[in-house]
Amino acid sequence: MRGGDAHLSFREPQRPMEQIEKKTLKFHLGFSALDGAAAGVLMSLQEVIARKALGASPAEVTVLFMSTHLARFSAVFFAGFMQKLRHYRGMLLLAAAVRIISTAMVYFVRSPVAFIAAVWVFQLPQGIINPAQNYILSKNYNSQRRGKLYGYALSVTNLFALVFSYLAGSVLDINQQYFRYIIPAVGFLAGMGAVMLALIPTPERKPERTIPRPFSNMIRIFRKNPDFWRFERNFFIYGFGFLLIGPVVPLFLVDVLGMSYREVSLARGVLAMSLQIVFAPVTGKIHDKYNPFQFAGMALGTLAFFPVVLYISGFVGKIMAYAAFVVRSAGMTGTSIVWNLGSIFFADRDDEATYQAIHLTMTGIRGLTAPIMGYISLTFLGYSRTFLVSAALLFFASFLMYLDGRRINRQSQPIAPR
Repeated sequence: MRGGDAHLSFREPQRPMEQIEKKTLKFHLGFSALDGAAAGVLMSLQEVIARKALGASPAEVTVLFMSTHLARFSAVFFAGFMQKLRHYRGMLLLAAAVRIISTAMVYFVRSPVAFIAAVWVFQLPQGIINPAQNYILSKNYNSQRRGKLYGYALSVTNLFALVFSYLAGSVLDINQQYFRYIIPAVGFLAGMGAVMLALIPTPERKPERTIPRPFSNMIRIFRKNPDFWRFERNFFIYGFGFLLIGPVVPLFLVDVLGMSYREVSLARGVLAMSLQIVFAPVTGKIHDKYNPFQFAGMALGTLAFFPVVLYISGFVGKIMAYAAFVVRSAGMTGTSIVWNLGSIFFADRDDEATYQAIHLTMTGIRGLTAPIMGYISLTFLGYSRTFLVSAALLFFASFLMYLDGRRINRQSQPIAPR
């Protein structure tokens, strides 16, 4: 844990918001709205578009799902270059250009492979955007309200994701080939979101003289900071269980439950994000009062019921599938916050982006294996047992977070993140 913050207490009185916090929040909310619009459409519909409009096979759907998460693997390579920079404005503008150009290419795709390639390139700059966002928030938001302010941004993200996801699903039910216009449009919005993030003023960081070797640097940080390793280990188990059913869920909704574009966007878009809009600020405020292990344990324990209810929907029908995505929304309200902010708790000063890049890289590693295991599990065990395997891993990750949270509390009083 962060030794330099040991003197801080969660019970200190909060200071009024400073001007830099207000300005950061304004641009952060703008970024969240634009990025959320794109994320909502792609997260809820990209595999369904590939399956229905382009005739993708289950294996191709699995690869498409993996491409989104494998793009995060790039973060470990971007991190080295980012450590050489005084600020991240130039890289964010590059990320914006890549997102706009890659989605513009979707207009011309005629095969699942070309669609997968375009989506992968669009997601690639996440290895820049997410670490840069972490650095900005760590510098510009006071630790006593960072989670609360991020919660506001998360609400905006999910509101725009919900609206755009449902609108896109409704349009695709009219003509599914309209995805050629929808994807470039939301890709442009995502690019403008990265530009807005680049406009946030941040203090210059002290650059590294040399670019460290990416994987040896990651191992060095894990050895130096065993609490961060334990946090990532537990998150890896959660992520493996969650990504295990990533390519399975859209196939289940389309092939088993026979859902239309609009029904899928209602489930994976509207219902999957509904509670996050309302409760994210409150959940963010709760996040500020606990160490990341404790908070993640509660969030992951809730999320573990998502595959359980999906399992039940296989016997009951669509109504329980809708209920499953409400449960997912409840669990992801906390999981999204700790996924984005948890690494800040462990990072040394000016290394916030590096720690988040490692966090993203770990996501990429499990993104390489978990969906393949999900496809194998689906092939040999079927939908129901695959959902149960996912639930078991999520509950186990929650339990490990709980144990590590107790250990942290025994070692010291609750420590506020910087």
